[in-house]
Amino acid sequence: MKVFIDLFSGLGGAARAFDEDPSWTTIKIDNNPELVPLNRGLILMDLAQVDAVLHALTLMLQKIDDDQGIEKVVLWMSPPCNQFSHANRNRPEEPDLTLLDACVQYVHRLHSDYWLIENVHGAKPTFTDEIGRAPTQEIGPVVLWGHFPLIPIRTRDEWKHRKMEAKGSRTLRPNYRAIIPYPISEGLRDAIDHQQTLNAYW
Repeated sequence: MKVFIDLFSGLGGAARAFDEDPSWTTIKIDNNPELVPLNRGLILMDLAQVDAVLHALTLMLQKIDDDQGIEKVVLWMSPPCNQFSHANRNRPEEPDLTLLDACVQYVHRLHSDYWLIENVHGAKPTFTDEIGRAPTQEIGPVVLWGHFPLIPIRTRDEWKHRKMEAKGSRTLRPNYRAIIPYPISEGLRDAIDHQQTLNAYW
Protein backbone atom coordinates (compact mmCIF):
# COMPACT_ATOMS: atom_id res chain seq x y z
CA MET A 1 0.00 0.00 0.00
CA LYS A 2 1.14 3.55 -0.79
CA VAL A 3 0.14 6.37 1.56
CA PHE A 4 -0.64 10.00 0.69
CA ILE A 5 -0.70 12.34 3.71
CA ASP A 6 -2.50 15.62 3.03
CA LEU A 7 -1.95 18.23 5.76
CA PHE A 8 -3.98 21.46 5.68
CA SER A 9 -6.18 19.39 3.40
CA GLY A 10 -9.01 21.91 2.93
CA LEU A 11 -11.43 20.50 0.37
CA GLY A 12 -9.08 17.63 -0.40
CA GLY A 13 -8.03 18.68 -3.89
CA ALA A 14 -4.45 17.46 -3.54
CA ALA A 15 -5.61 14.02 -2.40
CA ARG A 16 -8.41 13.55 -4.92
CA ALA A 17 -6.59 11.38 -7.47
CA PHE A 18 -5.04 9.33 -4.68
CA ASP A 19 -8.51 8.83 -3.11
CA GLU A 20 -9.68 7.31 -6.39
CA ASP A 21 -6.83 4.78 -6.70
CA PRO A 22 -7.20 1.54 -4.71
CA SER A 23 -3.43 1.11 -4.51
CA TRP A 24 -3.24 4.28 -2.40
CA THR A 25 -4.68 5.16 0.99
CA THR A 26 -5.02 8.77 2.10
CA ILE A 27 -4.71 10.50 5.46
CA LYS A 28 -6.25 13.98 5.35
CA ILE A 29 -5.97 16.44 8.24
CA ASP A 30 -7.31 19.97 8.73
CA ASN A 31 -8.63 22.03 11.64
CA ASN A 32 -11.89 23.31 10.14
CA PRO A 33 -15.00 21.30 11.11
CA GLU A 34 -17.01 22.92 8.28
CA LEU A 35 -14.92 20.92 5.83
CA VAL A 36 -15.85 17.48 7.20
CA PRO A 37 -19.02 17.03 5.09
CA LEU A 38 -17.14 18.14 1.98
CA ASN A 39 -13.93 16.14 2.36
CA ARG A 40 -14.62 12.46 3.06
CA GLY A 41 -12.42 10.94 5.75
CA LEU A 42 -11.06 14.27 6.96
CA ILE A 43 -9.46 14.14 10.41
CA LEU A 44 -9.69 17.26 12.58
CA MET A 45 -6.47 18.27 14.32
CA ASP A 46 -4.55 21.46 15.07
CA LEU A 47 -1.57 21.20 12.73
CA ALA A 48 0.39 23.72 14.79
CA GLN A 49 0.58 21.00 17.47
CA VAL A 50 3.38 19.13 15.73
CA ASP A 51 4.10 16.54 18.42
CA ALA A 52 0.44 15.52 18.74
CA VAL A 53 -0.04 15.28 14.97
CA LEU A 54 3.17 13.29 14.50
CA HIS A 55 2.10 10.90 17.25
CA ALA A 56 -1.27 10.36 15.56
CA LEU A 57 0.34 9.92 12.14
CA THR A 58 2.83 7.40 13.53
CA LEU A 59 0.00 5.30 14.96
CA MET A 60 -1.99 5.47 11.70
CA LEU A 61 1.01 4.55 9.58
CA GLN A 62 1.90 1.68 11.91
CA LYS A 63 -1.61 0.27 11.58
CA ILE A 64 -1.51 0.50 7.79
CA ASP A 65 1.91 -1.15 7.75
CA ASP A 66 0.75 -3.95 10.06
CA ASP A 67 -2.40 -4.56 7.99
CA GLN A 68 -1.11 -4.20 4.44
CA GLY A 69 2.51 -3.09 4.43
CA ILE A 70 3.67 0.31 3.24
CA GLU A 71 5.54 0.71 -0.04
CA LYS A 72 6.02 4.50 0.10
CA VAL A 73 4.76 7.60 1.87
CA VAL A 74 4.06 10.98 0.27
CA LEU A 75 3.64 14.08 2.44
CA TRP A 76 1.75 17.07 0.98
CA MET A 77 1.25 20.32 2.93
CA SER A 78 -0.75 23.39 1.89
CA PRO A 79 -0.50 25.91 4.75
CA PRO A 80 -2.85 28.92 4.43
CA CYS A 81 -1.76 31.44 1.81
CA ASN A 82 -3.74 34.52 2.90
CA GLN A 83 -0.75 36.17 4.59
CA PHE A 84 1.35 35.84 1.45
CA SER A 85 -1.04 36.31 -1.46
CA HIS A 86 -0.63 39.51 -3.50
CA ALA A 87 -4.41 39.47 -3.89
CA ASN A 88 -4.78 40.15 -0.15
CA ARG A 89 -4.38 43.88 0.26
CA ASN A 90 -4.39 43.47 4.03
CA ARG A 91 -1.57 40.94 4.19
CA PRO A 92 0.79 41.70 7.10
CA GLU A 93 4.30 43.02 6.60
CA GLU A 94 5.53 40.39 9.05
CA PRO A 95 3.56 37.16 8.44
CA ASP A 96 3.09 34.56 11.15
CA LEU A 97 5.39 31.66 10.25
CA THR A 98 4.09 29.21 12.87
CA LEU A 99 2.43 26.91 10.33
CA LEU A 100 5.29 27.10 7.85
CA ASP A 101 7.71 26.19 10.62
CA ALA A 102 5.40 23.28 11.48
CA CYS A 103 5.61 22.09 7.86
CA VAL A 104 9.41 22.11 7.99
CA GLN A 105 9.27 20.07 11.20
CA TYR A 106 6.94 17.54 9.55
CA VAL A 107 9.40 17.16 6.68
CA HIS A 108 12.35 16.60 9.01
CA ARG A 109 10.61 14.34 11.50
CA LEU A 110 8.25 12.20 9.42
CA HIS A 111 10.87 10.85 7.00
CA SER A 112 8.52 10.40 4.06
CA ASP A 113 9.74 9.19 0.67
CA TYR A 114 8.47 12.34 -1.06
CA TRP A 115 7.35 15.69 0.34
CA LEU A 116 5.77 18.86 -1.02
CA ILE A 117 4.90 22.24 0.48
CA GLU A 118 2.45 24.23 -1.66
CA ASN A 119 1.67 27.93 -1.67
CA VAL A 120 1.30 31.02 -3.88
CA HIS A 121 3.82 33.14 -5.79
CA GLY A 122 3.74 35.82 -3.11
CA ALA A 123 5.13 33.28 -0.63
CA LYS A 124 8.28 32.55 -2.63
CA PRO A 125 10.76 34.84 -0.81
CA THR A 126 9.66 33.78 2.66
CA PHE A 127 9.15 30.08 1.93
CA THR A 128 12.41 29.76 0.01
CA ASP A 129 14.28 31.27 2.95
CA GLU A 130 12.53 29.20 5.62
CA ILE A 131 12.56 25.89 3.71
CA GLY A 132 16.12 26.42 2.55
CA ARG A 133 15.62 25.77 -1.15
CA ALA A 134 14.06 27.37 -4.21
CA PRO A 135 10.71 26.13 -5.54
CA THR A 136 10.97 22.76 -7.24
CA GLN A 137 8.10 23.39 -9.68
CA GLU A 138 5.65 26.17 -10.52
CA ILE A 139 2.38 25.32 -12.26
CA GLY A 140 0.30 28.41 -12.96
CA PRO A 141 -0.60 29.89 -9.55
CA VAL A 142 0.63 26.78 -7.69
CA VAL A 143 4.19 26.92 -6.32
CA LEU A 144 5.72 23.72 -4.95
CA TRP A 145 8.79 23.21 -2.80
CA GLY A 146 9.98 19.72 -2.05
CA HIS A 147 11.39 16.42 -3.11
CA PHE A 148 9.23 14.77 -5.75
CA PRO A 149 9.32 13.83 -9.45
CA LEU A 150 8.22 16.71 -11.66
CA ILE A 151 4.49 16.76 -12.28
CA PRO A 152 3.35 16.47 -15.91
CA ILE A 153 0.32 18.62 -16.73
CA ARG A 154 -1.64 17.73 -19.85
CA THR A 155 -4.82 19.79 -19.42
CA ARG A 156 -3.70 23.15 -18.03
CA ASP A 157 -6.26 25.14 -20.03
CA GLU A 158 -9.07 23.31 -18.23
CA TRP A 159 -8.11 24.59 -14.79
CA LYS A 160 -5.91 27.68 -15.06
CA HIS A 161 -8.64 30.11 -13.92
CA ARG A 162 -10.06 27.90 -11.17
CA LYS A 163 -8.05 29.63 -8.44
CA MET A 164 -10.25 32.72 -8.93
CA GLU A 165 -13.53 30.97 -8.12
CA ALA A 166 -15.37 32.33 -5.06
CA LYS A 167 -18.30 30.00 -4.54
CA GLY A 168 -19.49 28.55 -1.25
CA SER A 169 -20.22 30.21 2.07
CA ARG A 170 -18.13 33.21 3.01
CA THR A 171 -16.10 31.19 5.49
CA LEU A 172 -15.36 28.49 2.90
CA ARG A 173 -14.57 30.75 -0.07
CA PRO A 174 -10.84 30.73 0.71
CA ASN A 175 -10.92 26.94 0.61
CA TYR A 176 -12.62 26.93 -2.79
CA ARG A 177 -10.17 29.49 -4.15
CA ALA A 178 -7.23 27.50 -2.83
CA ILE A 179 -8.34 24.04 -3.97
CA ILE A 180 -5.62 22.12 -5.79
CA PRO A 181 -6.71 21.38 -9.38
CA TYR A 182 -7.30 17.73 -10.18
CA PRO A 183 -4.66 17.56 -12.97
CA ILE A 184 -1.98 18.37 -10.37
CA SER A 185 -3.17 15.62 -8.03
CA GLU A 186 -3.40 13.16 -10.91
CA GLY A 187 -0.07 14.22 -12.37
CA LEU A 188 1.72 13.82 -9.04
CA ARG A 189 0.20 10.39 -8.46
CA ASP A 190 1.19 9.20 -11.93
CA ALA A 191 4.70 10.66 -11.64
CA ILE A 192 5.28 8.87 -8.33
CA ASP A 193 3.76 5.61 -9.56
CA HIS A 194 6.15 5.65 -12.52
CA GLN A 195 9.18 6.88 -10.61
CA GLN A 196 11.82 4.20 -10.46
CA THR A 197 14.56 5.61 -8.23
CA LEU A 198 14.88 8.83 -6.27
CA ASN A 199 16.61 8.97 -2.92
CA ALA A 200 14.65 10.61 -0.11
CA TYR A 201 15.82 14.05 0.98
CA TRP A 202 16.02 14.75 4.72
